[in-house]
Amino acid sequence: MNIIAEMGSVTGGAPDSLAIVIPTYDERSNIEPLLFEFARLRANWDRVFHIIFVDDSSPDGTGEAADRLGKRLGISLTVVTRPPPRNLGTAIAEGIARTDANLVCVMDADLSHPPSLLPSMLDRLDGFDGVVASRYAPGGRITDWPVHRRLISYVATALAQSVSKGRCTDPLSGYFLFRNSAIRGVSVTGLGNKPLLEVLSQTSLAICDLPYEFGNRKNGTSKLSLAGILGFVRLLALSASRARASNRALRSHTDQASSQSRES
Repeated sequence: MNIIAEMGSVTGGAPDSLAIVIPTYDERSNIEPLLFEFARLRANWDRVFHIIFVDDSSPDGTGEAADRLGKRLGISLTVVTRPPPRNLGTAIAEGIARTDANLVCVMDADLSHPPSLLPSMLDRLDGFDGVVASRYAPGGRITDWPVHRRLISYVATALAQSVSKGRCTDPLSGYFLFRNSAIRGVSVTGLGNKPLLEVLSQTSLAICDLPYEFGNRKNGTSKLSLAGILGFVRLLALSASRARASNRALRSHTDQASSQSRES
């Protein structure tokens, strides 16, 4: 289990600072198109950002490729290399823990999450703790997925919504942005590789959904596996337990406040 807490900053903590955490494993073929997309974003956006690649010792040299191309393009980035075992959820937690930036975004490296959406995500953040890029909000859509993959996703999303208090149309999204202060202290086990669901089941944060078009990965192979599916089932059980504990704590706090009010 990883607790999201500051481990040592790799970015500045200015009020408008933005860190982008990208977990990777064998994503070398996607690094060049991804970083060129960030280069185009930088040319048309005045927001300063820093990318943190958290690489789980990719045998294909993903981390080295990102570091080398980032320097050539002049993109501000850090590569954090982790020893085995690999785990997407804990990689994300470590990436968040390594920055004191005020805003933290999480996205995948497989080109299914367009960097060009970031300005809109920041625009939507006003008045909220976080913004989730949603496939299922009105206006969102999925392209290039077979029917059976869509059905699995619909069912999994419905189950996740039942334990995430219904505050998000896509609690299994891998593309989201939070105020860093809102998620400090949240524990992430990495079960099922769905850290957003872990955050939602432990908090009562105000979330805004932003619809977008989710495209299938351009290169490489999907990380979906039987172990991942079983981990997701375990995560649902854990999230349900956490949600019940959170509700009990909230009711207890409300009852205490009401009692104190009557006594006064």
